[in-house]
Amino acid sequence: MDAPEVVSGPVKSLSYIFRRQGRIQTPPPVHPQHPRDRPGSMYEFYISKTKEEVERPPEPMVWGLRRPTFILVVSLALVILIAAIGGGVGGSMAAANARREAASDSTAPMTTTTIMMIPPSGQSGLGPTPTTEVGGTVTAAAITVPKQGVISFDCGRISMNRQVVTFGTSSWGFDVSCMMDYVGPGVDITGMTTYAFDDCIRACAMFNKFARNNTCVGVHFNANLTTVIPMRHGNCFLKSYLPQMSAVQDLAAAASLAYSPQF
Repeated sequence: MDAPEVVSGPVKSLSYIFRRQGRIQTPPPVHPQHPRDRPGSMYEFYISKTKEEVERPPEPMVWGLRRPTFILVVSLALVILIAAIGGGVGGSMAAANARREAASDSTAPMTTTTIMMIPPSGQSGLGPTPTTEVGGTVTAAAITVPKQGVISFDCGRISMNRQVVTFGTSSWGFDVSCMMDYVGPGVDITGMTTYAFDDCIRACAMFNKFARNNTCVGVHFNANLTTVIPMRHGNCFLKSYLPQMSAVQDLAAAASLAYSPQF
């Protein structure tokens, strides 16, 4: 049996087809930037990022440190520097004030009080100092230093033995010659007033001890204050060298340095 013959419709002309296409409406344009306005559309796969998810730009760094950290470090350094400068200035001012006070103290005048032995009434020479006990306290009387009179001085007895002055482990020996003096140009180093022969030779030994040499090689001591003080303004004279001795009329003595420490 033969297959049924397919009967096709009338053939459309090209002009008809073109007119037909003109009546077909073009779909509206799709806007991908607004996928949420068309739910269920093909643009739902776009994921809109929130503000928190947006990548932030890197924070600026200063010498490898964040700006707040750098500011904090600089502030601390400035505080430490200012404190150090203030401490140095304060220390310098304190040291300057201390030096100024020390200088003023060293230039202040010194007051010297001389206390000497008072002889008992009716006796000549210098005897023990009288004392007064008041309420269990012993006090010594201070007197004006005399510039007249004759000091008790037994030169004959003293000259029989070498007189020795000792400071610690160092000793100086003096040989005494009565009624003599060393007289010469520039022979006297200095002069002073002493009230005992021992103090005169002690002054010579102490001068050498402080100078650490034997500049003083002898002394002259005069016990007659009445004659020697007005004329020579002292009664004990240290000698820088020993010229030939000369005789004197007053109660006096010359002493030469016999031995001394090695400096």
